[in-house]
Amino acid sequence: MSIQITDAIIHQINKTAQTKDSGSVTLNARQDCLPKDELLDQLCKSLLDLYTKNANNNGTLGQDPIEHIFPLRLRSYVDGQTAFIPFTLEALNLLKTRMEGAFLSTGGYALFLRYSADAHDMLLVVMLKLKAGAGIDAETLSLTKTLNIDLSHLHEAARINVTRWLAGQQPYLTFIKGRSSANDVSEYFRDALACTGYTDSKHHTEAIIRAADEFVDSRADLDSVGKQIERIAMRQRLYDCLSSNQTEVPLATVAAAIYPNDPQDFIDHIRAKAVDGGYHVDDRFKPHKPTFQKLHRIKERFGSVQIAFDVEDVREERVKYDEQLNAVILANPPDRLKEALKENAKSAN
Repeated sequence: MSIQITDAIIHQINKTAQTKDSGSVTLNARQDCLPKDELLDQLCKSLLDLYTKNANNNGTLGQDPIEHIFPLRLRSYVDGQTAFIPFTLEALNLLKTRMEGAFLSTGGYALFLRYSADAHDMLLVVMLKLKAGAGIDAETLSLTKTLNIDLSHLHEAARINVTRWLAGQQPYLTFIKGRSSANDVSEYFRDALACTGYTDSKHHTEAIIRAADEFVDSRADLDSVGKQIERIAMRQRLYDCLSSNQTEVPLATVAAAIYPNDPQDFIDHIRAKAVDGGYHVDDRFKPHKPTFQKLHRIKERFGSVQIAFDVEDVREERVKYDEQLNAVILANPPDRLKEALKENAKSAN
């Protein structure tokens, strides 16, 4: 995926360790944008690759005009009423206020990045941390202490698909959230940006089924017949998985049912599709029973006619579709049904 950087800036946030008061956070704000050079390109590429792998929740921006200030500031910026740097400074102060109330939160460097990718306008906000390292002095060849951006741990980050947001297409927000709500030190970050979880179980279940079908279809190790056989088997495994975890199911568990040989391969498939409006699936979600039930049972109504049968009936050819007749064929119907049809038919033919 190629990206085109529009604007980027970094501000520093200093936080006194294990404090919770109005004086615990100080800001060191940059006054101009970062230069668009090779170094920025390399950082952004590495950061976005890592973010894609770690973003595990989807959502929307809160709509309370009193509680949720960030979406109002974002709208002003996107509409051209506020310039990029003033917008980031307003957002920085929102982060500062929330961080002051979070005892375990730590400081860092807030990166605001606006870029385009695959015809989508994107805004990424992420807290970067530094880690101590070692370098080499080119003249003396001695070791020197260095501070490097630590991309190995990414806990406070959110990305808004501005294109989808403006078009009213949900979900348009992805963010990183810890697996456990206990001691979640990044909650202040999501609160500051008004990140609201997208919990529509039907959306998640439909997305999983679509992604699973496409994943099987994309497998290069299977021919057309093998894909059809695997799709049938996969759908049965997926149904068993979702029906056994109706309260909540981890994405990792679903992935193991879809592709037991390498579950992470399926998760990577989903994450790679998230940017362009493909699949937006949380790290955990509640399966939507009426949706996943379709993996097991087919129900349809047209006019006054209602039909319902198990998928297994199709596999065993007890129910078939005849393309030439454009008709559903029921094999070996019971005598009572046959007699009823004969009695009410227009002619014996």
